[in-house]
Amino acid sequence: MTGSANGGWLTRARRHSRWLLLALPAAVLLAVGLAVVPDQPSDDRGVSAARLTALFDRYGDTSGRWNGADRTASVTLPDGRTLWLFSDTFLGPIQPDGSRPRTAPLINNSAVVQQGDELRETVHGGSAADPASLVPPPAADQFYWIADATVAGQSLQVLVNRYRRTGSGPLDHALLGTALATFALPALTPTGLRPLPLGSGISWGSELLHDGGHTYVYGTETVGQSRFAHVARVDGGDLAGPWEFWTGSNWSPSEEASTRLLSGVGTAYGVQRVAGRYVLVTQESNVVFSPDLVAYTANSPTGPFEGPDYLYRAPENAEGHIVYDADLHPDLARPGRLLISYNVNDLDDAVTYADAGVYRPRFVEVAWPRRRPDPADLPPPPAGLTAVADGAGHARLTWRAPRADDELRYQVHRRDVTAGQTHFVRLGEPVTGTGLSADFLVNGHEYEFRLTAVSGRGESRPSAVATMTAQVPPPPPPVGVRAVAGVAGDVALHWDPVPFVQLFRVQQRNLTTGQQDRTLVGTHTGTTATIRSLRHAQTYEFTVIAVGGGGDSQPSAPVRATAYVTPPPAPTGVTATPQPDGTIALTWNTLGPGVSYRVYRRDVTAGETRLIRPSLDTRAEHTAGQLAHDHEYEFAVTAVNSGGEGPKSAPVRARARYTPPGTAPTRLRAEPGRGSVELTWRSANPSRWYQVYRRDLTAEERQFTAEEIAVRGERATINGLRNGHEYEFAVAAVNQAGPGPLSEPVRVTPELPTPTALTATAMGSGEVRLSWRSAGPGLFYRVYLRDTTAGEAWRPDPYPVPGTSHTAVLLTRGHRYEFRVVAADGTDESRPTDPVAVVVR
Repeated sequence: MTGSANGGWLTRARRHSRWLLLALPAAVLLAVGLAVVPDQPSDDRGVSAARLTALFDRYGDTSGRWNGADRTASVTLPDGRTLWLFSDTFLGPIQPDGSRPRTAPLINNSAVVQQGDELRETVHGGSAADPASLVPPPAADQFYWIADATVAGQSLQVLVNRYRRTGSGPLDHALLGTALATFALPALTPTGLRPLPLGSGISWGSELLHDGGHTYVYGTETVGQSRFAHVARVDGGDLAGPWEFWTGSNWSPSEEASTRLLSGVGTAYGVQRVAGRYVLVTQESNVVFSPDLVAYTANSPTGPFEGPDYLYRAPENAEGHIVYDADLHPDLARPGRLLISYNVNDLDDAVTYADAGVYRPRFVEVAWPRRRPDPADLPPPPAGLTAVADGAGHARLTWRAPRADDELRYQVHRRDVTAGQTHFVRLGEPVTGTGLSADFLVNGHEYEFRLTAVSGRGESRPSAVATMTAQVPPPPPPVGVRAVAGVAGDVALHWDPVPFVQLFRVQQRNLTTGQQDRTLVGTHTGTTATIRSLRHAQTYEFTVIAVGGGGDSQPSAPVRATAYVTPPPAPTGVTATPQPDGTIALTWNTLGPGVSYRVYRRDVTAGETRLIRPSLDTRAEHTAGQLAHDHEYEFAVTAVNSGGEGPKSAPVRARARYTPPGTAPTRLRAEPGRGSVELTWRSANPSRWYQVYRRDLTAEERQFTAEEIAVRGERATINGLRNGHEYEFAVAAVNQAGPGPLSEPVRVTPELPTPTALTATAMGSGEVRLSWRSAGPGLFYRVYLRDTTAGEAWRPDPYPVPGTSHTAVLLTRGHRYEFRVVAADGTDESRPTDPVAVVVR
């Protein structure tokens, strides 16, 4: 029997057959009390596990929208629908042979709506041609994975955990925090995404449990290869309210005070209240790649939890796949049963693409509460257990067989004390004999071992515990490393298995650019890795490091490969749809990440014979603008990657048609200036074009005349107006189809500005000195005067004044004179200043 450096005992069958142990026989299943419920038709009190598994298989095969995902949380909506929430999701149709195309869009979260007994709709962001995550990423190298969800009033609340990518491997991501996404019901319209005041140590939302006036929020803390459960709570059902965290004895508002409940949980797990007890169901993560689904029970939502009870062994592990993230679905469960989902994937993504059915949820039902055997019928436990470290990374276990009437086998249980494991976990299958070697240990860790005896009637009480401290040397470097270049900027690496090692780090350096230091590009499980996003025609060197219980190995011998990128194929599904604003919207089927698109077009109506390239788009959509009204255009699209540009798509045509604007601008205002008017208005589309109309009321014009040049935006300056004339203005939005309705008109009279602060001072000798303030640049002034003593009318001084002062001469002494000043531009004069009077000396 083998163990794991981080608790694991089972991994890929095809590549690590020496680690693959046979499934428990039926007699052992009965002995340990496992009670998988045979499938029965669904009734109005629940849905069978087989029905749900088949439902998602059929939807993935036939919907053409969703073909596989993981996480699998469910929430019942107020209108009776069930919403299934997923994290990483493949979209689009599968191929006739059941494989998943490499171009299948992969988004980080999505939802599927179940109506009655059928899956009806896939919900995500973006568009059908170019989909995006339901909860969009906050940055290019970050993403959200779905946690659990609840309904609060008319809103769906979904906890999501934010991660950052740290490499190319499936384990290369780091938790950054938790946020609350909200959606309006029933339409599932996104209404908000709010970061919660939580740290990056716990991924919250592994499970939500409504119980006793509180909502309990369970989370998972990951430390190395170990995972621990935590719990917080909020009053009522609103997750936006204040949280408090279980400290082991009471509740605290500080997340830092949160304490571990138990070890061995997944990133998702389920908690349900059954018959007054709380049952926590999880995939057993105290060992890596375990296929076992287990239950722990407690009298309180906070524990302490007892167990584990082994519920089910997922058969997909024996096929070489991995299982993870078990969850409970109590709203859909049939009476007396736990309805459990779990996810399946493969360490080799080629398998996930070759068989689309691998990466989909499975469901199983287990009778609960479980039946317990009579202790009197169970065999006695083994005795004399010893555990000795042999210095080569193994624990040598020996024991004495108890006396029993039945033929016995022995089940080994282990606890990694140093890693903080709270419960013993089974290692592999029951064995015959009274000794074995347990491996997959971590150097310097203290371990506890115990045994149970298994007969046809059940499993005994545990033996006494034996303790040892592991002595594990570093593993040898991987050998047999091969590098095979693909056709999409990828290199597939393969290497031989390293005994008792499940993690490998891949390093690379770019020889073409002269890179000297190796960089870590991914942490991988198994003995294959595909390195992507490599540059065309550049040569790379790769090394592999084995990560075992004794630390890291030396790097493998380096291997080289030259990356090659095949130019992408022609995009398919190109459509061209005229828009009311005269643009044409183009969409096509996405070719996946790392691909850009060039859109070609020609004006067929204008007689253009060559397609020109006006744009480069990163998404599978384009809006063609600046088109001529009622002209037919032809479009074709090519895809571009680092290997070059692919062939053009089949051409499509559409006719650009503008619809005249339907609404008039509002709040038209006119500010008079010097021979000009400043117009402003408001519109629903501030960036569109507008036509300004005017008429000169003083000149008795009856019809509006359009200005020669349209303006863009909500402001226009009209020059060349006659000062002192009253004008009326109106504005209309305009496009190539013509103008829309006119706004309400406004009236305004442009005028030259009037000088100010006029003063007059008698200077003697029949002269008067005048001064005033300027009315603005580019103007001159005329002085008007009259001798009021002699009864004169106003008369202009014969000479224009360029400045702001003037001396009137040859005036009659002792007479009273009045003066006023106007500004002039050679055509018009302003209104005069108020007159000033002075007696000439």
